Amino acid sequence: MKKNNRRWLGGVALILSLLTLSACGSSGPTQADFDSLQERVAGLEQQLAAKEQELEELKSTVVAINQAGGSVDASAPSDNGPADKGDDVRITFDQYQQIVIGMTYDEVKNIVGGDGSALSETADMIVYSYYGAGDTGANAILSFNKGKLLSKAQAGLE
Repeated sequence: MKKNNRRWLGGVALILSLLTLSACGSSGPTQADFDSLQERVAGLEQQLAAKEQELEELKSTVVAINQAGGSVDASAPSDNGPADKGDDVRITFDQYQQIVIGMTYDEVKNIVGGDGSALSETADMIVYSYYGAGDTGANAILSFNKGKLLSKAQAGLE
C-alpha cells in the first residue's frame, strides 16, 4: 500500500513539475516582435512631427491675423440677432419645419414672427429659446453662428 501511495505521489509531483516547467518555459518576445514595435513607434513619431508642423502653421496664421487686426472670416455675417429676453413669440411645429439650417437670423425671425430669448452667447454664437405652441413646456432651441442657423431642436411643438 505504501508503494502505491509513493508511486501516486511521485506521479503527481512529476505532473506538477512538468506543468510548472511548461508554464515558465515561454521564450518571451521575438526579435520580429521587437522590430515590429520599433516600426510602429517610428510611424507614430512621424505622424506626431507632421501634426506638430500643422500646429505651428496654424499658430503663425493666428498671429498674422491678430497682428493685422482682422478675424478669421471677416466676410461672414455676424448678426446673430439681439441677445435680450425676447418678445414671448410662440413657435408652431409648422414654422419649425420651415426653418432650415444655414438660414440667417432675419430669415428665421420672419418665419417665427419675433425674437427668442437668448440662452447662451459667445463672440460668434448665440443660442435662442422660443416658447412653443402646444403643451406646457413646448419649446424650440435655435443656435446661430456668425448670423447663420447652425442647429435646431424642438420638444412638444404642435
